[in-house]
Amino acid sequence: MFFFHFPPMSGGGSIVSHGIVNALSEFDNKITVLVPDVNWNESKYTPKLNNKATVLRVQTPSRSNLKIAARRCKNNLIKKGINIGRKEKYDFVLTIFHPFHRVPHAAVECAKKLNIPVIIKVDDAIFDKTTGLKSIQRKIEKISNTKVIKNADLILVSNNKTRSVIIENYNIESEKISIVPNGIDIESFVKHELKQNFVIFSGMMYHHRGLEVLLKAAQKVITKNPKIKFMLLGDGPEKNKLIQLTEDLGISSNVEFKGWVNREQIPHLLAKSLIGIGPLKLTAVTEGALPIKVLEYMASSLPIIAKKGTLSKDILYENENGFLIDDYEDLAEKINILLENQELREKMGLESLNLVKKFDWEKIGQKIIYEYEKIEN
Repeated sequence: MFFFHFPPMSGGGSIVSHGIVNALSEFDNKITVLVPDVNWNESKYTPKLNNKATVLRVQTPSRSNLKIAARRCKNNLIKKGINIGRKEKYDFVLTIFHPFHRVPHAAVECAKKLNIPVIIKVDDAIFDKTTGLKSIQRKIEKISNTKVIKNADLILVSNNKTRSVIIENYNIESEKISIVPNGIDIESFVKHELKQNFVIFSGMMYHHRGLEVLLKAAQKVITKNPKIKFMLLGDGPEKNKLIQLTEDLGISSNVEFKGWVNREQIPHLLAKSLIGIGPLKLTAVTEGALPIKVLEYMASSLPIIAKKGTLSKDILYENENGFLIDDYEDLAEKINILLENQELREKMGLESLNLVKKFDWEKIGQKIIYEYEKIEN
């Protein structure tokens, strides 16, 4: 397996890559993970790795600059992959695609040299629109990435939206694409904690999360339910703007910005909460999304609220395990409904837990193996 994002890096990419490794290791597979050896000075994610998996950190130029290292890691990864692949006789190569790093390029070339199948998992295939010289760079990257994706023997995507993006933007035949969603270690999130008056958001604070919508709704909710607290976990480029917005709205005493939280603490914080907030803005990134944080809310038995069109249709069922909203006024109304109706809140939370069971990593691992066996047969 070739990954760029892998523990001790934190973030959703590392959670997914680690989950895949452990899931496939459970079926008595021997796995070698190749990752660029880069400096990671941010908060660290250090989950337990299955002992059937070995991680090799490959020397990488410009290791102190992640953006440059992401583009210069290819050659050394190929050399290491071919060398160990000829010794170990692996069945296939698996990698996770991202538009801005060249680890998948290395995985494809290595697999071709070893004459074994290469599986590419695609979670993020969308480029932001740019102008000027940046747009020329994006066109060059898209040409290069298209070649990589076309060389995959199998492409795994999380949902139909990503499938459509791959077909339309990279001209890939649909027969090569299978839907295999990301997973979750459900056991880690089923906690029995005393509930508190928390509405919670967990994740990076990017503009496409729409957290300003949450804060505007919070002002209306607090007017009616002054004891409610809004807890925001995570960091990101929008954080300072959001803090200023809470001050402008006069709700600072009811909104807690926890910052980056040790991952081991997240299940406990979710278990204490009443409602989980998903994406609140519809963009190319959030349309039909399957965020890890929403699966974590569900495993924590929380009802979910998100903007219409953002979440994959198989994780949020309107009026069953949560609500889909139009704007901040609609959001405030739905939060108040759940705060004032414990029976409905608990019923929706149990439905979330029931729905998330199909995303358990063990089932996702079985699905990956099943898809691989189809291309072999």
